[in-house]
Amino acid sequence: MCSEVLFVMITVKSFKKIFLKTVGSFGKDRLQKGGKTMRIILVDDDKKELETLRTCLQDLIGTSLEITEYCSGEEFLAAWGKSNCDLIILDIYMKELTGIDVARKIREKDENVRLVFGTTSNDFAAESYEVHACDYLRKPFTRESVGKMLDRLNLEEMDRARSISLPDGQMILLRDIIYIDVDSHRLTIHSKKAGDYVTRLPFGEMEKLLEGYPYFYSPSRGVVVNFYEVSDQKEDVFVMSDGTWIPISRRKAKETLEKYSAFCFQLIREGGV
Repeated sequence: MCSEVLFVMITVKSFKKIFLKTVGSFGKDRLQKGGKTMRIILVDDDKKELETLRTCLQDLIGTSLEITEYCSGEEFLAAWGKSNCDLIILDIYMKELTGIDVARKIREKDENVRLVFGTTSNDFAAESYEVHACDYLRKPFTRESVGKMLDRLNLEEMDRARSISLPDGQMILLRDIIYIDVDSHRLTIHSKKAGDYVTRLPFGEMEKLLEGYPYFYSPSRGVVVNFYEVSDQKEDVFVMSDGTWIPISRRKAKETLEKYSAFCFQLIREGGV
């Protein structure tokens, strides 16, 4: 067996033990390489602070960023519906609806989106806990404080916490997916928390939904695995976290092993194993 295949036929954990001292941990990238555009909503009635915050985020995250701004809670709520937004930063002290009021409305529709409050004090600490806010961002905003906030939030995990929307409106968290397979035109999403979800969504359309997330990969026809949920790799199969064995086709063996190797290497560099 060639050394290239032997190199990849190692579990993620043993891979780390062997290479961690050599590679080291260089910290997480601000945005996962190959991931989709990060979508952030800013809600603040202070235009100067909005501009400062937007500039800081653009400098720190770069071009893989989409920012939408609103000058009041009312304006935001009138335009917003349950979405695939990654982060909402709310000013607490706004003229009519406070940031807490807006956050409560958000939680009625979306339990997963990350919320951060921009504030000049900690007076609303109890209320922020109620709406599961992730962080505070003290005003006036600075590049340093915004950078520390992004580090605490862990943008890679935010990428994995995104949801995909199925034709029937069902939202599936990416991080909960173990693998996806299709049989007799029935596609099944095998997840950690929700169990098996069956849909008639064509396999090709599911692959398109997962484009841009490099940890999802199809090692054989009609199957997609989540590399984060691979517990072991034995010759021509992946052993998933639920014990399922997923075959690796001979035709795609070399490419599959290269993709999985690159994923393991990146995970180690980011200290994620």
